[in-house]
Amino acid sequence: MTLSDLSRHGMEAPPGDERLSEAIVYVAGRLADDPVARGAVKLNKILWWADFESFRERGRSVTGAVYQKIAEGPAPVRLLPTRTKLLQSGAVEMKKRDSGVRGSPEQVLHALRDPEPVFDDDDLSYLDSALSKFHGMTGKQCSDFSHCASAGWQTVGEKEIIPYETAFVDTRPLTESERAWGRSVAVAAGYIPE
Repeated sequence: MTLSDLSRHGMEAPPGDERLSEAIVYVAGRLADDPVARGAVKLNKILWWADFESFRERGRSVTGAVYQKIAEGPAPVRLLPTRTKLLQSGAVEMKKRDSGVRGSPEQVLHALRDPEPVFDDDDLSYLDSALSKFHGMTGKQCSDFSHCASAGWQTVGEKEIIPYETAFVDTRPLTESERAWGRSVAVAAGYIPE
């Protein structure tokens, strides 16, 4: 499987960077209202959540971006070159802001234009839902959440591609009743003794 195959993620053809670019502009414009973190870690997690939830629920991502595992959690492979093009074109600007963590200023993107109309209402609802989910969370809280919630991040190695299909894997701990049911099935099938 090639990277271009991986980048489709439920789309007819790989979208290139346009949808990722416009999602970055959209999210950067709305993060201005967030009272806590607004840096790259939070941006990555918002994009990841929107894309993977969209894929899980409707079989295609919002941006078509390919995600990789980095220490802070899932991140689009093309984030840095896409962000660089946006900075060079004047669509966004980068400013430093006190993150509240001593000696650790945060790099914050500010949208200087509205996003191009590449998204339908459903796409925007996934982006808005992700913005709402992470609203008020610090970058570390966003990162910690993604480590727990992304089965793909938990399974692949550093800098490896996170398959979108991992969005279907539930990472929450089993309840006691689910454990009991599983045990009863295993006993009935003869896999474990009573």
